[in-house]
Amino acid sequence: MGKQSELALLQSAFERVREELAKCLVGCDSLIEQLMITLLAGGHCLLEAPPGTAKTLTTASFARVTGLSFDQVRSTPDLTPRDLIGLGAHPKSDLELPGPLFANLVMVADLERLSPRCDALIQQAIQEQQVVLEGRRHALSEPFMIVATQYPIHDGQSNKAERTVADEYHDDRFMLKIKIAYPDEVDEFQLATTLSSVAHAPLEQVIGIDDLRRFRMLVREVEASPEIINFILRLVRATRIHEGETPDFIYEWVDFGAGPRATHHLTLAAKVRAALDGREQVSAADVRSVTHPILRHRIITNRNASSTGVTVDRVIKRLLYEIPDS
Repeated sequence: MGKQSELALLQSAFERVREELAKCLVGCDSLIEQLMITLLAGGHCLLEAPPGTAKTLTTASFARVTGLSFDQVRSTPDLTPRDLIGLGAHPKSDLELPGPLFANLVMVADLERLSPRCDALIQQAIQEQQVVLEGRRHALSEPFMIVATQYPIHDGQSNKAERTVADEYHDDRFMLKIKIAYPDEVDEFQLATTLSSVAHAPLEQVIGIDDLRRFRMLVREVEASPEIINFILRLVRATRIHEGETPDFIYEWVDFGAGPRATHHLTLAAKVRAALDGREQVSAADVRSVTHPILRHRIITNRNASSTGVTVDRVIKRLLYEIPDS
């Protein structure tokens, strides 16, 4: 089967995923696309959203239709690495029960509340797809994806100035940072109507793990021309101070820019986005569509930006306006 035929299959599968999730989700098309990009790229994502915006429902439903096992970690001060891995035997059995980290898709709720030891274990899982505890090495599932939730932290808060550079760059290993706002009036009306009506039909699995593995290999075959790669390089390098081509507004609003991992992730995410649309070539529009979720957790704004209400997303919007794609 040719590449174009394989891409058509991927595009069709993605459309079926969206249609199936529409049974229980309202106004989540962008979120579903970004979750699929993360999954096919073999990455992990942050999910920043206010309470009551269906984070758990969306993530668990996404796992259901894509054939992934799902589990959740609720971050509490007394959570231990052993709780994540589940090495302890059940009180009434000699069998060891696997912890939540052994699911294909793991939702880590309230990432900031993890203890340092649990946070280090999550970071190791992301980086190595394995964890080590008490001298024992544990391989994780394949595919493996973490969705870590955060509550919104508004730029300009006084405690933001107290965060260190290490704190800010803690999230760099996550491929995307997805932001969800409250639904608009039309979507919220539909949501209220849907939730108060007769229960919807159970979600059906649309694709399986073997399909995902094949699609993961396929998206990397999508071509990104030298012109597209140069556009990506200009976007990422323009966020850094003293790189030679840094726009004036970056000096005005930014303390630290994105590193080389952002270049890799932006390229790969643009390839997946093109593949989901059934195309063999990455376009500048693909790059622009994924720039915000790729860069928003990798750019550290300064006190001047905070005092004038300039958010990271505004910096990225200005960046996309000023950096030419050709």
